[in-house]
Amino acid sequence: MKFISQRFQTLIVIILTLPFFCDCKKDHNSSISSPESNNNLSLEDSIGVFPPEGYSLSWKDEFVIFDPSNWSKGLVHDDDPSIRMIWNMQTGGEHLLNDKYAGYLLDENAYVENGLLYLVNKEETIEGIDPLGEFAYTTGWIQSLQKVNFNGTQRPIYLEIKAKFPRGEKVWPAIWLIDDSPNRMWPPEIDIWEYFGVFFNPDWGLDRMYMRYIYGHWSDPEDHSLWIEPFQQDYTSSYKWHIFGFKWNSSAMIWYIDGEEVHRKTRGLEVPNSDWPNVPMALVVNNGLMSSVEKGNTPFPNELILDYMLLYEKD
Repeated sequence: MKFISQRFQTLIVIILTLPFFCDCKKDHNSSISSPESNNNLSLEDSIGVFPPEGYSLSWKDEFVIFDPSNWSKGLVHDDDPSIRMIWNMQTGGEHLLNDKYAGYLLDENAYVENGLLYLVNKEETIEGIDPLGEFAYTTGWIQSLQKVNFNGTQRPIYLEIKAKFPRGEKVWPAIWLIDDSPNRMWPPEIDIWEYFGVFFNPDWGLDRMYMRYIYGHWSDPEDHSLWIEPFQQDYTSSYKWHIFGFKWNSSAMIWYIDGEEVHRKTRGLEVPNSDWPNVPMALVVNNGLMSSVEKGNTPFPNELILDYMLLYEKD
């Protein structure tokens, strides 16, 4: 498989040995809260497969229920509408981040069932209110603004997620991090796992999983990305569970799939020292559809599915 750097055009060949992961759902109860209030968790409470040595479990969601203490649906905090993601004022609104997305966000497209979180894209016509307009698709989206956040530069973290990503030319699901400080800004943005069914150019015909960091100023953002292509061919991630890991500390961001390192960004090398993220960041998990890509072979409905999400912090 190929890992291709957008900036450095580096070709790395890695052979991954993928362990088998049981599809059987756990039946024990979860213990869920924010990192600040859940410091008594231990590794014995964890179902994690690859926690780093010297890190302790500080928060988890096993999706036994949809827990509103962890997540708000859509782009807006469910209790305080002043807390929201920063959408495009010309093309976006409460139910659409910007016009690069084709799916109108609906709460019912994000739900928990049988211990799994489903974020669903549907092909259905809907009259949008905010923004106004007719949409041919709907989608599911959750975020943890002012509920769960962390700063890996101040205290190193490891995030582990067991997930399946949808397939299809039009799909655009992602698991990412955004600024959750009082004066929320964009960037920074860490796209931990951002999947494009055929990227933005359908003529390329290759699906890509991006590992991206966006930094700088909103008017002229910088971007350091690496991607895996073709992702579904190599990982068959639409029907096979994988363990997606992300480590962030004061000097590096490291990406893992099934315990194997697949990418690393180093402070002062791939990312300028002064632009290294040093703010509390909240989680965003969404399915999505690209407005620039036709339906093609995309099946509907399609789902981004999470089995669990675990946050470890360095002791």
